[in-house]
Amino acid sequence: MIIPLRSILLLTLGVLSMIESFGFDRVEAFYSLAILDGCTDENACNFDVSATADDGSCEYLSCLVGCMDSVACNFNPNALYPNNGVCNYLTCAGCMDASACNFDDSATIANGDACDYSCFGCSDFTACNFDSAAAITDFTACIYPNPNFDCDGNPTGCGGCEPVFISALNGGTVTCVDELPMTIAGNTLAVGSCSGDTLPHAVFTADMREEIIMNAGFTGDGSGTDGAIRIFGLTALGLSESDYFIENYPLILTRFNNGFATLSGEVVNSENPNLKWSVHLTFEDAQPASTWLSADEAHGLVPAYGCDLNPDEVLVYRLKADQSFLIGKDGYLNSYLQLNHMPFNENKRFQLGVGANSSTCALGLGGWFAWEGQVLGVPVMGMTGDVVIDLSADGAHPVACGSESTAHFYSALNSDCGQLTEIIQFFNRMDTVPPVWTGDCATDIFLCTSITGLTPDIPLPCVPDFTDSCADPLTFAFAETLVSGDSLDGGAFVLERTHSAEDCSGNLGVFVQTITFDGVTCPEQMEQTGSDGDYFVVQTEQEQVVSASDWKEHNRAISDLRLYPNPSNGMAELSWSSQRPGEVTIDIFQTDGSAVLPAVTRLMPSNAGQRITLDGSSLPAGTYFVRIRFNHDNQVIPWLIVD
Repeated sequence: MIIPLRSILLLTLGVLSMIESFGFDRVEAFYSLAILDGCTDENACNFDVSATADDGSCEYLSCLVGCMDSVACNFNPNALYPNNGVCNYLTCAGCMDASACNFDDSATIANGDACDYSCFGCSDFTACNFDSAAAITDFTACIYPNPNFDCDGNPTGCGGCEPVFISALNGGTVTCVDELPMTIAGNTLAVGSCSGDTLPHAVFTADMREEIIMNAGFTGDGSGTDGAIRIFGLTALGLSESDYFIENYPLILTRFNNGFATLSGEVVNSENPNLKWSVHLTFEDAQPASTWLSADEAHGLVPAYGCDLNPDEVLVYRLKADQSFLIGKDGYLNSYLQLNHMPFNENKRFQLGVGANSSTCALGLGGWFAWEGQVLGVPVMGMTGDVVIDLSADGAHPVACGSESTAHFYSALNSDCGQLTEIIQFFNRMDTVPPVWTGDCATDIFLCTSITGLTPDIPLPCVPDFTDSCADPLTFAFAETLVSGDSLDGGAFVLERTHSAEDCSGNLGVFVQTITFDGVTCPEQMEQTGSDGDYFVVQTEQEQVVSASDWKEHNRAISDLRLYPNPSNGMAELSWSSQRPGEVTIDIFQTDGSAVLPAVTRLMPSNAGQRITLDGSSLPAGTYFVRIRFNHDNQVIPWLIVD
């Protein structure tokens, strides 16, 4: 039996009424039970996936014929038969140049004629062709006036008006470190080179007698908007496109030993590279943060978020206002800002250390300043600006002894034209005075004896005794040369000893001592000190008168003295014989006369051969002297230690 569609609908409505009586939603139930007409043939062009009853509307041609041109807006990739007459090339055409003002990211057909570039222009307000309507910046299109001229070619009056110091600042040389001037002597005058008016100037002295430390500075990239130099308020005044300025190349922080530091370099605007400042900042009164904090409970440090500041490892500085400037360049030519420490009560200072720039936890420098000056002819001032830079590791530059200096940094600003002059006056050390021998050793020593074949005692080398006019540390050297004679044992000889001392400037002081032995007898006039010719003289640095019988016994106290091996690597055996009991002392000296090892004392019995091991393994290679002392007998043997 075939049920008409109308009957099915009436039946459906009845069922809906019954469902509703049980509390169900009629519409939901209707959609669940409704029968929809449409094309149910999947092969048809108009197949309706939601249709539940075929209404005879299926057609099979429209999807087989269509635009088969792939560049057309209505390209039909499913068409089997072309009908390119229906292709559309207009609705999807547009400007596909991403640099154009009307770039159409939905266009699939490029229409170059439709592109509009009128929104580009010079957006630098300092340029002669500044375009306030330009929506997109093109700095390459900007035209700027020549320095010290306006856009019409008229001179601005600032050319050549930089300050000039008319007093002599030539520096000089001194001999000793303590003569280097740390304070400024005399009067200095600075004038404007155009007007001749006297200008205020400032100066500080940098101590360059010891180590100088330098760091490279970079914008401290923290969580907010960043700049190496930030000048809050310039944008609001219409004098900048951003308050943030980034280093054009690394800023240089230079620290001196007497608490001064300088920060120099160049920064450019983060939005307009034509707006530049030359950086001339000076800091003073360096202190460990721990010392500064303990001086006043109101003092405090400013760490970056999440960073810890160790007061023992942080330095604090005061900004030196009379020598801290930002000097304009390029678009800011003839502009300047003079900076002052902030806050004025100095309960915060410029901080240098790990985490000290208030932006990052790296090694850095940070602090606040107020600013005042003239920008593009407009008087300006502001209470807020800061330095926020990360620093490279310390670069230490030691100052060698003899190369010390001090530098006096002068600066003067011509506020009429924003030009700054800085001059450095150097005082350098130049020591040309050699050390002077002040010892009491004799220059000439004559040795003699009345016993043929007996070699008199040769005195030990003098203890070096030089005085330097600058009290500099000295380097000593000793050399011994046999000028004549075959040896120092038995025959006549002339021995020359040279002591020298060199100061750190390379000046050399020399003392030469000559020891002469004629190999025969003492001068006859010396025999008058005895009777019957029983006395003779052994003359060294001081005359000694000894009886012949005592001399023979004295000479026999130590015999057969021997050091083996010699040269050695630091270990050697010292042996000798004795005819009498007693205490013997062994000393080891270096060539400057100073002891290098503790003295060794040994009690030796009579008529006994003695032996002792000398341990010089801790000594560097060189020539040393081993001295053995027994009663009045002193004998010396050179000892050569090799690697």
